[in-house]
Amino acid sequence: MRSVNPAMKFLSLLAVTLILAYEYDLLLNLTVFAASVLLMLISKVRLRTLLLLMLPIILAAAGMFFTGYRFSAEGNMPVNAEIMNIGSSALLNGLTQASRVLAYAGIGFLFALTTDRIMLISSFRRQLHLPQVFAYGLLAAWGVFPHMVQEYKRTRAAFRARGLRVFPVSPALLKPLLVKSVRWSEELAVAMESKGFSGQAQRTELDPVRVRAGDIAFLLLSVGIPAALAFLI
Repeated sequence: MRSVNPAMKFLSLLAVTLILAYEYDLLLNLTVFAASVLLMLISKVRLRTLLLLMLPIILAAAGMFFTGYRFSAEGNMPVNAEIMNIGSSALLNGLTQASRVLAYAGIGFLFALTTDRIMLISSFRRQLHLPQVFAYGLLAAWGVFPHMVQEYKRTRAAFRARGLRVFPVSPALLKPLLVKSVRWSEELAVAMESKGFSGQAQRTELDPVRVRAGDIAFLLLSVGIPAALAFLI
């Protein structure tokens, strides 16, 4: 998955998302979620990282289950052993709602955890014709982010050195960070202009991201398999 063209991967997963939005089926949702998890494990995503990310998703899925169960056609509450049977439309509605949360989260994590951000911007600029101003602006923002983290840590350390306790999202911490972020962006803009950067000029790439046969095959399989399952189900 890490070697798949990011633009093609984006289009493929977007198509799967639209199929899930159109279809309302438990088996399809679980199949997409299981396939997403399997592809992430094959792509060597750390299991611990995946489990930590899935914790809030599981809680959201549990909430959607009880919401779908309560507001189904049967409207049964509270949940008890007598009405928790596989033939219950309320149970099926709750499970389907929960599985949709898992399926969408699986698709999102699959894209986020198996995509290199530099390749992502390069492929979007080349295959999806993203304007250069936005492309280089995003790359610059990602370059500034580590400095923002360091500045945040330094500001917290300065407050602790003075014996002051502040919340992690306190305005006293965020205001200096916001001011410095504006200054960094201005300095970066001046530096790009001084180096002759122009959003309209044609630019060459050392290692351009191309669409290969495997990327097209991934797109066809990603769209074809869920569409076939939705048709058969």
